[in-house]
Amino acid sequence: MIASVIFVIVIFAALTYWFVWRVKHRKLLKLSSELAGPCDFPFLGSAHIFLGKSTAEQFRCVLDVSKAYRSPCRVWLGPTLFVFTDNVDDLQAVLNSQHCLEKADVYRFFQCETGLFSAPASIWRVHRKHLNPCFNAKILASFVTIFNEKSDILVRQLESHDNRSRMFNVYEYIAKCTLDMVCATTLGTNMQLQNEKGDEYIAAIERASELLNHRLYKVWLHPEWIYRLTSYYKTQKQCYATAYKMSRRVLALRSNELSEVRNRTAIKSVSVDEDRPTETYRKPQIYIDQLFRLAKETDVFDERAIRDEIDTIILGGNETSALTLSHVVLMLAIHEDVQQRVYEEMVTVLGDSCTVVENDHLTRLTYMEMVMKETMRLFPVGPVIARQCTGDVKLSNTTIPSGVTVVLGIFNVQRDEKHWGPAAETFNPDNFLPERVQQRHPYCFLPFSAGPRNCIGYRYGLMSMKVMLCHLLAAYRFTTDLTMDQLTLKLDITLKIANKHMVRIVKRK
Repeated sequence: MIASVIFVIVIFAALTYWFVWRVKHRKLLKLSSELAGPCDFPFLGSAHIFLGKSTAEQFRCVLDVSKAYRSPCRVWLGPTLFVFTDNVDDLQAVLNSQHCLEKADVYRFFQCETGLFSAPASIWRVHRKHLNPCFNAKILASFVTIFNEKSDILVRQLESHDNRSRMFNVYEYIAKCTLDMVCATTLGTNMQLQNEKGDEYIAAIERASELLNHRLYKVWLHPEWIYRLTSYYKTQKQCYATAYKMSRRVLALRSNELSEVRNRTAIKSVSVDEDRPTETYRKPQIYIDQLFRLAKETDVFDERAIRDEIDTIILGGNETSALTLSHVVLMLAIHEDVQQRVYEEMVTVLGDSCTVVENDHLTRLTYMEMVMKETMRLFPVGPVIARQCTGDVKLSNTTIPSGVTVVLGIFNVQRDEKHWGPAAETFNPDNFLPERVQQRHPYCFLPFSAGPRNCIGYRYGLMSMKVMLCHLLAAYRFTTDLTMDQLTLKLDITLKIANKHMVRIVKRK
């Protein structure tokens, strides 16, 4: 009897909630009725199409939906309406709209609330203004020595695979190298992570990505209070504790400075001077030092902001660079003629030894950059990005009201024959010849997003990857048995190759 009463109460409460919700969100329901999309159900939305599928199958579902329905189309995940578009004019409108500066609500899953990647627009706007100069050309040039040192270690770590018939996953080594670089330039300490110790951190970051992806498609896990009751939350906390162990250790060593930040009285905000003398940058300008200086000079960065900005760099900056460079190495292993051309350019620019890469060399490696961009075109680490509308935004022939999440199909745009020709699925670095670039829409290539909220670290990433690639190609020639049509893609928040970056190496004479 009691169970029956409870059941009736629960059903009544659910129906009441559903009715009130529909009244409150009339605009969203009207928009949903105007746009095509997969069938949806109360409370669940269209999440059923992703359930029980692998990450590779889920990514295929996203692509299938985008192809089955005309852009813009809609998908409900629980009570949240997502509008998907892969029209370049729509992408340009969204990425430059003052009503689309907020990241989608699901970005809170990353738990870096005040870091640039997922911070609310009000916090992001202030932080970005102060942090922009921390990534200027002079400061980035000061890191090249560190990039060379860590790349040397990477080359030595690969020696055990030289001239072997069995392929290995080069990502496992590149990921530890990029993490070593990020920690050295961000924290200013030599963590020596290109060994078994680095494996622990990389595994934690990968597992955290899997959990974030898992939560995204299981809409009943979106409410924070429900998620915290699950074993997934406990595992995610453990992963983050491991991934951030290095930064927490460094912050603990600088606890006196943190106390200053906590107890100081707010003073007038001061911007970083981009025109400081070059002599200031003879040694690497470590990111954490710049954050502490900003904390002392401004009333913007408190202890939590410093921590979240560092966590954002370690978690996001490492994986994006590691995946991209691993994709590049695999592309060069598949396309050995392209690899040879990159190597010949290196010899021309750096000389026969290619052992020391200087900052002045990097801008002259133009074909190498074309290869990197073509790789990022076919395999964008962020294949979709999402923004929350805070006001009406015009897309194509539709007006998107406040409260809707707009999903931008970067993967689709970067493989669209309208922009890239009939061979859009083919790897061809000549797509980035200057004359071809000028003929294309500026928003059909968005590996680092675009508009005011683009990736602040894109130049850092390109520089570090160029240095690493120079060292790798100077030491080894890469081959593989994989072909382009064999590669299977999956989405664990970032785009990954399910059959991994399997290569062989032969030492160059």
